[in-house]
Amino acid sequence: FGLPKDRIEVIIHPQSIIHSMVEFVDGSIKAQMGIPDMKLPIQYALSYPERFPVSYSTMDFIKYSQLTFQKPDFKKFKCLELAYRSLDLGGSYPVVLNAANEVAVQKFLNNEIKFTQIPEIIEDALEKFGTSKEPDVNEIFEFDAKVREFYLKSNKVTYGIS
Repeated sequence: FGLPKDRIEVIIHPQSIIHSMVEFVDGSIKAQMGIPDMKLPIQYALSYPERFPVSYSTMDFIKYSQLTFQKPDFKKFKCLELAYRSLDLGGSYPVVLNAANEVAVQKFLNNEIKFTQIPEIIEDALEKFGTSKEPDVNEIFEFDAKVREFYLKSNKVTYGIS
């Protein structure tokens, strides 16, 4: 969205009621809130600018009357630390991170790797494929394809699963 890295802040919200928030220059904040389920945010992303009725329960503010927030622990949320590092490094790093993350998550969903190995694959990809040179549009697709091909073909044993 053209925002500089220092304008993006990630916070942990354990209740998962607030799906996104935007703070404006006057200090006011708009939040997209709903039940702790991604159905509505995904539905809206797919139907924008329309809004469709839903068949499931909606927000009960009495049930969810307390909202808490905390700073992320980068040791616990290693992928978030890697994302910030990719933003700092620029170049192809964000593209490499995205491609490696998508492949790693798919491998996890296919029971090929452990959940805790997702950041290992991402970090490995950043080291192998990341460059500080700003890629053009064609190079973005090339980096994405190279990373996906490499990790889709990689042997499961490489990541400690026999």
